Amino acid sequence: MPLRKMYKYRRFINEALNSVNKSLNSVNQAFSSINQALNSVNEALNFINEALNFINEALNFINEALNFINEALNFINEAFSFINEAFSFINEPLSLKV
Repeated sequence: MPLRKMYKYRRFINEALNSVNKSLNSVNQAFSSINQALNSVNEALNFINEALNFINEALNFINEALNFINEALNFINEAFSFINEAFSFINEPLSLKV
């Protein structure tokens, strides 16, 4: 094969390889952009997760406070029931006298 034809093919192959290389660089840049976007989404999701954890802790605290209030109200209710029974006990002999 003449040297001129070999050079022509070599130049054609070199140009084709350069074109493939540019395409692969473009694909690499696209994947790099996608990776950066996914990293941003991941950071946003981590922030949302931390916020939800904080809200969960706050709700747990509120739940504990409401449980404490409920127990206090139950205690007050029992106290009033006891007072009511005491007044009924006192009132019973009084109603018999009338």
